[in-house]
Amino acid sequence: MPIKEYPYYFIKLGKLYYVNESCRNVKRKEISSYEFTNDELVSFPFDTQSIAKQTADECGGYIVVRNATFEDYIREGDRWSKYIDYKEKHVWKLYNVK
Repeated sequence: MPIKEYPYYFIKLGKLYYVNESCRNVKRKEISSYEFTNDELVSFPFDTQSIAKQTADECGGYIVVRNATFEDYIREGDRWSKYIDYKEKHVWKLYNVK
């Protein structure tokens, strides 16, 4: 039986990959912070295309589709999680004030 592959999604902004987002309210304005890295291996893997597309639209990026086995997807998520825990120096932030 062939190994089944599933699509998952990354967000790219130029040569950078989406890692994380945070939101907060400051003086009645919502500020969104988007973090990016130049390392695809630690980018955030979305499993839902519509959520990836919405986030890409919000930060000005676009989605990239990858296919992988379920085990590969889990490994991708583990790499991202470890990266978030020990953030490297190569993180760029983009702020969006509404």
